[in-house]
Amino acid sequence: MKSTEADIHFPAIGFTPDGDMWGFADVGALTECGSMTLRKNMQSGMEVIDSDGRRWVVRSIRRIGRNKPLLPWLFSRMLSGPGWRIEQELEEMPPVTLEDIRVRAGEYFEANADDLCPDGPQSEDYKRLRSKVRGAKSVAKLRELLGLDWFIAC
Repeated sequence: MKSTEADIHFPAIGFTPDGDMWGFADVGALTECGSMTLRKNMQSGMEVIDSDGRRWVVRSIRRIGRNKPLLPWLFSRMLSGPGWRIEQELEEMPPVTLEDIRVRAGEYFEANADDLCPDGPQSEDYKRLRSKVRGAKSVAKLRELLGLDWFIAC
């Protein structure tokens, strides 16, 4: 099924095959990417999990147009590279629990601790954030705590 046809309840998160974790506020964010993301097929194999724990894997991506009207698109292209509107082909997978999502988010946090907490794993900020991630009550809260986004500028 196409990403715009799936009944994804946002916000949603994505776990990429290379171990990254992305966040999507809405279907517009999910179906938008930058040139490098498209060229390197970075979303292929990404697991998308919605706010209810339903999940899909991205099987293919197809560029369908610009992400903005022509003049703003040309201007942004000069500054940061073009952005594209894409369509993903999704395959639905069995749902997961919030606990499953928290465990995976915790693994992402531990693997990226230096980027998320520059003061290191011994700092109080690190311990506080790790505790909040482990106790998050929603996908939205995990997205907020970890500062997840997607890569339109690449």
